Amino acid sequence: MAEKKQRQYKLHEVCIRLAEGTTLYSTEPMSTPDRAVDVMRKELSQYDREVLCVVNLNSRLKPINFNIVSVGTINQSLADISNIFKSCLLSNASGLLLMHNHPSGDPTPSQEDIALTKRVIAAGKLMGVSCLDHVIIGGQNGATYSMREEKIVDFDPANYGLVAENGERIMEEQKKYDGSKKIEEVTLHFGKGTAEPFTTKDGKEMVRITIPNQDRNDHTPWASFVLPAKAVHENQYGKGLWAKIPADGTTTVTKPYLAGKQDGKNIWENEKRAVPNRELKSMVEFYKSQSRDSVLGQLGEKKASDRKPSVKQNAGPEL
Repeated sequence: MAEKKQRQYKLHEVCIRLAEGTTLYSTEPMSTPDRAVDVMRKELSQYDREVLCVVNLNSRLKPINFNIVSVGTINQSLADISNIFKSCLLSNASGLLLMHNHPSGDPTPSQEDIALTKRVIAAGKLMGVSCLDHVIIGGQNGATYSMREEKIVDFDPANYGLVAENGERIMEEQKKYDGSKKIEEVTLHFGKGTAEPFTTKDGKEMVRITIPNQDRNDHTPWASFVLPAKAVHENQYGKGLWAKIPADGTTTVTKPYLAGKQDGKNIWENEKRAVPNRELKSMVEFYKSQSRDSVLGQLGEKKASDRKPSVKQNAGPEL
């Protein structure tokens, strides 16, 4: 009796290779990350959807190539960690630059952009690849926002407390991000006259926005709050300003109050309160809920109070 032939099972080997795609050209040597940003700015500003791009760098920080990781919707670019690092690992890169565009023209990062950047930094620690920066390009105008320059993200992976041996922390962060919903934002609209730019002691550009008193008989100083200058934008007609803030967050509002008098002078002190951002929107835009007659009446009173009586200077007797 012939022996029963033993069945053999196949396990195929696959070969993964890089394939060349679109080539971008520059009149200057592509020798630094900044040159890569300059070239990619022109490319990404033309897209009408959010596009996430990775620029791979060698050990001398010279750009090797770039990879369009994903094309999303008008206001959202979807990508996971594995796709972001795929071309980087195949290129034997030592570092990478994250870049994506905002078709709206506003390069200010969203909370999702910041969360993604932190995950890439943490994952790069496990793989021995450094994320140098995350640059956002504004559509059409080509405006740029560098998270490294603005210092809104710490690009040193050692400060994230990750355990490189098992990566448990990065997996936890991945699950939190993947299971989270898109963060809702509210838009504040306010006049140019209520916004005052200033620079902090550490060199940060900020804007103080005042909130007019809702009671026309309230003559106390107006309340105010502060936002980063890059978060404040001019509307398309140039007649006002707007800013986006997380809908479920809070913002510190400062309101002066009369603490007493000294030598006949009023002493004002500041009271600070954390105001829910949805409530802040209604405070800033309270005029929208008023009737037209009420608003015009306040404007008329303000103009009348601003008028100064004319004073005739004594120039001596007339001849």
